[in-house]
Amino acid sequence: MFASFDWQKAWWDVYGRGRPLRLLVAFAGEELVGILPLYVETVQVLRRPVRLLRFVGTGGDTSPDDLGPILAASREEEVARALADAVLRVGDWDVLGLTDMHPDCAFTAAMRTAVERARLGRVAGRCERITFMALPATFDAWLASLHRDRRYRIKNARKKLYAAHPDARFFLWTDPATLDAGVDRLAHLHRKRWQSIGAPHGFSSPEYIAFHRAVITACLPRDRLRLYCLELSGQTVAMYYFYKFRDRTFLMQSGFDPDFGNVKPGTVLLGHVIEHAIGEGYRVLDFLRGDHQYKEELATGERETVYLTAFRPRAGAAIYYLRRLLLPALKTRVVTALRRRPPEEAKPT
Repeated sequence: MFASFDWQKAWWDVYGRGRPLRLLVAFAGEELVGILPLYVETVQVLRRPVRLLRFVGTGGDTSPDDLGPILAASREEEVARALADAVLRVGDWDVLGLTDMHPDCAFTAAMRTAVERARLGRVAGRCERITFMALPATFDAWLASLHRDRRYRIKNARKKLYAAHPDARFFLWTDPATLDAGVDRLAHLHRKRWQSIGAPHGFSSPEYIAFHRAVITACLPRDRLRLYCLELSGQTVAMYYFYKFRDRTFLMQSGFDPDFGNVKPGTVLLGHVIEHAIGEGYRVLDFLRGDHQYKEELATGERETVYLTAFRPRAGAAIYYLRRLLLPALKTRVVTALRRRPPEEAKPT
C-alpha cells in the first residue's frame, strides 16, 4: 500500500517539494519491470551539509511501513538486483538511508548484497515491530478464539452501548461530496481522545492533515479506503481509518470522543470493524507500527521492518556516522551500564 502511486504521489506533493527526485526505472526490452522512487535530502551535521538518499515516503511526520520498489511479479529477484546496482550508481549522495523495508522483499536482500560487494561501511537492523491479527472465516469463529474475558468484554460493550443508545449506527463514510468533513471529524476525534490523557497525537500539523486528506481522496474511488464510523444520536463519536490492499486491511489512525467513554465507543466500533473485515474476506488485519494494549491483546502474530544505512568514503558520511549513530549508541550503552551498577553498600557512621 505504501509503495502505491496514491500514497507516493500524495507524499511527494506535500513533503517532497524542493528536494531532488531520483526515480529509478527498470526495463526488460520494452517492458517496464521495476520502479524505485528515491530522493536526496540534505541535512546539517556539525554545520556540514550531508546528502542522504532515501525512499520517497520517508520523512516529514508520516510513518509508513514496507517501503521499497515495485517489482514485476514474475522476475522480482532479477529486477531487484538491477535496481540495487543502480542505487549505487546514483552520484549525489553521501549516506544511503533506507528504512521500513520488508525483510523478505527481494530488494532488501539485493541491496545488502550490493553494498557488501561495494565494500561500503554499513549498519543494518530491525526498524519497527508490527503486530497483526489473522482473521478466520466467520466473526463467530473469531469470538470463539478469544479468551473468555476478552470475548465477554467485547460482547457486553456492544450490548450496553445499544441499550443506552438504541439509535446507534455503524457505517462506512463513502460519500465523496462530504469526504472532507469526514477527514476533519477523524482529525478532531483523534486529537480529542489523546489530548484528554495528555498524550502526543497525530493530525497535529497542516502537512499531515493535507497528506492524509489527499491519500483518502485518491483511495476512495479505487475502493481502497475504509473509513469506519459509529454514530450516536446523529453525531459521529468514533472512527477508524483503514486501507485495504489485496488480502489485508491496514489500520492507519483512529479516534473517539472521550465524553462518551462510559459506553466504550472505540471498543464497540473495533468489534464492528473486525466483523466487517471478516465479511469482506480479508485474511489479515495489520495493526502497523505503534504499541497499544488493545493491539497486544488482539494480535495473533508479529512481524518487523528493517533498515540499511550505508556510507560512502566521504567526510560527510563519516561525520554523519559519528554524530548520528556512533555517539548516540555509546551514550545508550553508558547509561544502561550505569543503571545496572549495584548500589554501593551503606557504610556505618
